[in-house]
Amino acid sequence: MKRNLRNIMSAFAFAIFIFMALGSEDEETSNLTPQEQKVQSQFSSWDGSHRGLETMIKKSMNDPDSYEHAETRFRDDGDKIFVITTFRGKNAFGGTVSNTVSAYVDYNGNVINIVSQE
Repeated sequence: MKRNLRNIMSAFAFAIFIFMALGSEDEETSNLTPQEQKVQSQFSSWDGSHRGLETMIKKSMNDPDSYEHAETRFRDDGDKIFVITTFRGKNAFGGTVSNTVSAYVDYNGNVINIVSQE
């Protein structure tokens, strides 16, 4: 009986947490312009990564399963978005290395071109 009560209380607490998290996200986006909302929707609310750029990076990696996002920054240039992503992954020798990719993306989240890879 105590175990069931604990499970119910845990589920209830989790539900409240999710409700509060979703509510705060709605408040944050309600003050944004439509263009800002479109830009923000391209980035993961979990880790801040740019979904389109992450997909492209993983396709070019030696071991895509080793991809680990570190940081993403961006600048809205008006007609496109400049994105810089730092990540870690395994190289051809099995060692973990840090890399940075910068790219321009459009407002639909498509990568226009890669500017640099370090």
